[in-house]
Amino acid sequence: MKLLAVALPHHDANFAYFDGQAIRYIKLERLQQEKRFHFGSLADWKPAAEELWGIDCEAIDDFVFSFDPASLPPALRGQVPPEAMMRLMSGASEAEPLAPAVCEYLGVPRGWLVSHHWLHALSTWMLEPRLADVRIVIDGVGDGRAWSVYRGDRPVAIGDIRRGSIGWGMREAGKLLGIRAGHYNDIAGKLMGLQAHGRVDAAFLQRLRAFGIGDLRELWSPQHWEAHRGDPLVARLALLDWAATVHARTGELLVEFFRQHAQLDDVVSYSGGVAQNVLWNAMLKQAFPQLVIPPHASDEGLALGGIEWLRRRHGLPPLEWPGFPFAQSDTGVEPPTGRTINVAAQVLAQGGLVGWYQGQGEVGPRALGNRSILMDPRLPQGHALLNRMKQREPYRPFGASVLAEHHERYFDGVPDAFMLQASRVRGAGLPAITHVDGSSRVQSVGPEQGAFQALLARFQQLTGCPVLANTSLNVAGRPIAASPEDALELFRGSPLQALVVGDQAYLK
Repeated sequence: MKLLAVALPHHDANFAYFDGQAIRYIKLERLQQEKRFHFGSLADWKPAAEELWGIDCEAIDDFVFSFDPASLPPALRGQVPPEAMMRLMSGASEAEPLAPAVCEYLGVPRGWLVSHHWLHALSTWMLEPRLADVRIVIDGVGDGRAWSVYRGDRPVAIGDIRRGSIGWGMREAGKLLGIRAGHYNDIAGKLMGLQAHGRVDAAFLQRLRAFGIGDLRELWSPQHWEAHRGDPLVARLALLDWAATVHARTGELLVEFFRQHAQLDDVVSYSGGVAQNVLWNAMLKQAFPQLVIPPHASDEGLALGGIEWLRRRHGLPPLEWPGFPFAQSDTGVEPPTGRTINVAAQVLAQGGLVGWYQGQGEVGPRALGNRSILMDPRLPQGHALLNRMKQREPYRPFGASVLAEHHERYFDGVPDAFMLQASRVRGAGLPAITHVDGSSRVQSVGPEQGAFQALLARFQQLTGCPVLANTSLNVAGRPIAASPEDALELFRGSPLQALVVGDQAYLK
C-alpha cells in the first residue's frame, strides 16, 4: 500500500511518502533553498512531489492533507464547510474527508483533512518506546487551539485560543523587545536566547504564579510588568527582566500542566512549536523521564504524523525508519575515509571553521553532524567568530556536540541525541558554546553516528577535548544546505577554512 501525507501550512511545507516498504520525507525549504518555503498555490504541491520521488499520484492508495481552507481558491472554500472545521477545531473529529471538488483541485482521487494538533501528536511514532500514554501538543494556534492533550485517540483537554497561547505570547514579547526576523515564526526561538540576558524578578515571578494554563494571555501581558514596576518608562527600560521572568514562570507552568495530565512513568509524547524550547524541555525531562520530543516538533513534522494516521487507518503494522533522523530526501553522499576525517580534525584543532556535509540531511532544524559548521568550543572569541560566520545576532547561543561517554564530565543534564534540551556547562573551559546563563543545548553523539563520532574522537586525540561547537550549515536567512553545490556556494563566500563533502575535503 502506498500512502502520501502533504502538509501545506503557511510556512514549512513538507511531504512524507510510504511506498509500501520505505518512508521518504522532505522539508521543501531545503530543496528550494528558500527559508520557510510554502507554495503560492496549494495545487502546486503535486508536480513538486511527483518530480522529487518519481511517483504517480494515481497509483497512491490514500492521501492526508494539512492546510488552511482559506488558502483554497475562493470558489472552493465552501467545499470545506464550517461545521467540518468546527468538528476538527473542537476535537469532535480527527479527520474530515475532502470534497470531490477539492480533491480535483489538489490533483488526487481522494484525501483527508486531518486535525493539525492530531498530526503533531502522532508525529513522534518513530521515537516511542511503546505507544504513548499521553500526547501533549502546544503551539501558537493549531486548529484554533493553544494546546491539546490526548489519551488514547481522544482529546481530553484543549486550550481556548481566546485566552492566549504560549507561541503567540513569545512572538509578541519578541516584537516588543525589538527582535527582528525574516519570518514571524523565528521570533520565539530568538527570544529564548535573548531572555537569558535578563534577570528574573522574584517578586514579579510570585505575582505571575496567580496565572495558570488558562491565563496565557494575561501571563504574557506586559501590562502586569508596568503595574509591578510602577512607571511605564522604568518598565520599558527593564523589559529584558520582564521577558526572563515570564519565561521562567512559563517553564514552571508547563511542568505543573504536564503533572495534571501525566504520571511519572507515562510515555509522554510532546510536540508543537513550543516543544522546541530547550530550557523548558530540560525541566520537563527531569520531571518525566519517558518524555518523547521529536526533532521535527514544529509544523515541519506534520507530514510524518500524517503517515502514521494513514498507517492506522489502513491497519498496517508499525512503520520502521532506520535512517531517522538523517533522512531528508536531499542529495546524499558517501562517508569519508579516516584520512579525510583527520584533515578536518587537524583544521579544527588549529582553530579553523569546518563545514561538514555527510549522508542525508537531518530531519528537524538542528544540525546533528550531517549538515554542520564545526569549531573548537574552547576558543575565547569563538562565539563572536561563529556569529560573524552565521551573520546572526550576538545575543544568540550556539549548540555543542559531545562524545556520549564524556557528556557527564562536561555537562550537567540529561543526554539527548537531538539537541533538544539545555544542560549546564561544567566549568569555564568551553566559552564558545556557553550562554550567558551557563547553559548550552547539547547533542550526545554515540557510535550510531559513524563519521561524526570518528571526527569527534580524532579531535579529542589531537586536543584532549571531546566537544565541538556545532551549528547548521547555512547563514542567516538561508536554509540548511541540501546539496554539495549549496555547501560549496556557502564555503566560497564565507570564513570557513575547510569544507568536507563526503570523502572530499576542500581547503582554503
